Formats: sequence, structure tokens, C-alpha cells
Amino acid sequence: MSRYQTGLSGEHRAEKYLCEQGMRCEARRYRGADGEIDLVMLDGDAVVFVEVKSRPGKPMGSGLLAVTPDKQRRMTNAATAFLVEYGWLDRPARFDVVEISADGILHVPNAFISRK
Repeated sequence: MSRYQTGLSGEHRAEKYLCEQGMRCEARRYRGADGEIDLVMLDGDAVVFVEVKSRPGKPMGSGLLAVTPDKQRRMTNAATAFLVEYGWLDRPARFDVVEISADGILHVPNAFISRK
């Protein structure tokens, strides 16, 4: 399986998992001017911007290290564009990371705080 296909498969698994936790998918692969959000979920009134890291051959935790400060900045910029586009600037928002690894699924809510 190519990296692209692995990523898509991971995003589908993450979306299914989050929906099972009571969230609802609002958008997939949202592109802002400076970045992309893998999944935009709604958790009640909260808008959840989700980065999915698929690491099928690696131990749990290795994908979290890939969400660098630069990646966080780009996600924050894309999230801001999303909130403006949807008119949701007044809604609570957070950034989650979902890692898919050989060990299963790890969901980290509030994985980082926007530094914008």
C-alpha cells in the first residue's frame, strides 16, 4: 500500500472511531491557505480539528512526534480559515491527534493549543 493509501485508510479508521465516540464529521481534508486539516469533527458544539497519523508498522506514540510546531502552526492557520468560512468564530475549538499504529488507535484530545 502506498503512503497516500495508508494515510487515507488511517483517516477512514479515525473518522469511524471518532463517530463511534459520538462525534460527527463536518469535513474531510479541508485545505486552508497554509495547511490542511485531515478531519473536522463536531463534538457537541465544539469544532474539533483532527490530525491523523498512520504508522501501521511502528509502536504507539511515534506519530505524535510528527506533529511539530510548524505542523501545529499550519493547522492553526487552516483551522482559522475554516472557522471564518463557516462563520463559527464564536464556537469552542480544539486540536486532537489520532494515531493509527500496529498497537491500535490512540486519540489525544487537546493535543496542542493554538499559538496564534
